[in-house]
Amino acid sequence: MTVRSLALLSLLAATVVSTGCNIRGSTPVKQPSADDLAALQNENARLSQQNKLLADELEKNKGGTLAEDPSIAGGDIEGFERTASGGVALPEDFAFAKGSAELNEEGKKAVGRLAQRLNDAANSDKQIFVEGHTDHTPVSRATTKEKYTDNWGLSAARSAEVVRALEASGVNPLRLHGAFRGEFSPRVAVAKDSSKKDDATGEAANRRVEIHLSK
Repeated sequence: MTVRSLALLSLLAATVVSTGCNIRGSTPVKQPSADDLAALQNENARLSQQNKLLADELEKNKGGTLAEDPSIAGGDIEGFERTASGGVALPEDFAFAKGSAELNEEGKKAVGRLAQRLNDAANSDKQIFVEGHTDHTPVSRATTKEKYTDNWGLSAARSAEVVRALEASGVNPLRLHGAFRGEFSPRVAVAKDSSKKDDATGEAANRRVEIHLSK
């Protein structure tokens, strides 16, 4: 219920208490008893208190969300990069062969380390979201196109691969959620027709699987 709705309910209850609901033109109604008046006054007080609590909560969270997603607790994890949202990113160039959705040995070891961290007490009650990303270069190899069709399919397959690896490393599958964004949520903005060295570095940063927590 919104703050405005609560305020209207409070006003209505107060009106009932003070007037006994005698509305011009309507059939007269029996005046409320002392018990009825006490119940209405108690409800009015309760709604007023709830109204105040909601107003305080809105003020406290002004300019942000009411429940920010938690960061992955603990220090850095070898093989992963921290993201601005408090999650971690597994770089494609570290964990996957070009155009492949199969984790290499280093990638599997990194995911195993992440699984241990996600099962630590500070993280173990949180839901885990695994999101696959690519750069904007279209899938072109015939074998890659046959398996994954396009960047949507490749990012989805990489996300699923990390989800499976986390489960195999002991993470409860009920906590795991797979997602994929293809090329449409880059970490670094890169012009599609650019060949600059810095943009190539940006493209590499965009090829990743991100893992973050949610309550």
